[in-house]
Amino acid sequence: MIPATCLAAALAAAAIGAPPAVALGDEPRPSFGLGDGTRYDDRNVIARVLLDVVAIPADVPRWSAEDAIPLALVLDTSVALMVDDPSADVRLDRWISSEVDPHLPLVWNDVMQPVLWAGIAVGGFGTWWWAATHDRAYVAQGMSLMGEAVAVSQVYHLAVKFAVGREGPRDGDRTGRVHGPATAFRVYPAGTPSGHAATLYALLSAGTAYFEPPMWAQVGLHTLVGGVVVFHVIDHRHFLSESLLGSTLGWSVGRWVVLHRASPARDRRGPSLGVAPLPVAGATGVSLVGRF
Repeated sequence: MIPATCLAAALAAAAIGAPPAVALGDEPRPSFGLGDGTRYDDRNVIARVLLDVVAIPADVPRWSAEDAIPLALVLDTSVALMVDDPSADVRLDRWISSEVDPHLPLVWNDVMQPVLWAGIAVGGFGTWWWAATHDRAYVAQGMSLMGEAVAVSQVYHLAVKFAVGREGPRDGDRTGRVHGPATAFRVYPAGTPSGHAATLYALLSAGTAYFEPPMWAQVGLHTLVGGVVVFHVIDHRHFLSESLLGSTLGWSVGRWVVLHRASPARDRRGPSLGVAPLPVAGATGVSLVGRF
């Protein structure tokens, strides 16, 4: 097992901080690859992805303590789960094998995976095509940003995975040993972080940040995606630390992409209608407020 400090450094090099608490389009301090000329209306998705890969690390000096502390906690927790012999996530994997597996079905089976990814691909590309051909620019932009977030998260996830070269729960002696790049191709797609978790949370993060669905929908989506990722651990596709890192990576990339790449010129929230208090002399009334 490589020292925890080296592993933390490797993960931190590719991890992404949560977006700063500023309004969309607000760039308080200049940074490479941000601002005018770098957003959805200015560049196609391929150009944006290539720019993101460099711009995200360049954005690190802009992080505040509020941005950096949650990421540091996730990294520390993940590394703590990976160290020791056997590590905490290896012990958890063994406990799941003996106490949980006998009572639950195999979710990540040979049928579920192609159905899941095919459904996401067809639904995503199909929705983008419909929006692009039916003058739904608001929806087309959201789908493009979600695809961008997935692509960027995959670049970082693969870079870390091939650098660390950790065995998965089904490899070798099932102790999650770290061997470095020499072993990464042999054990792929196992390893840290989880690419499945990174993909799902990049989609979830970018989609909810851009479309801003109601709270009940967000709770439902988080429950669904979180459950799928949990079963990735239960079904021994990844150790807990790997799914935790992948989820954090995907989530953070998605928020960053929407913050820095969505067009600030367009009201992304779409039409709405609601009721608001209306103070009047000697009484209180209500008003109907709309945005169209």
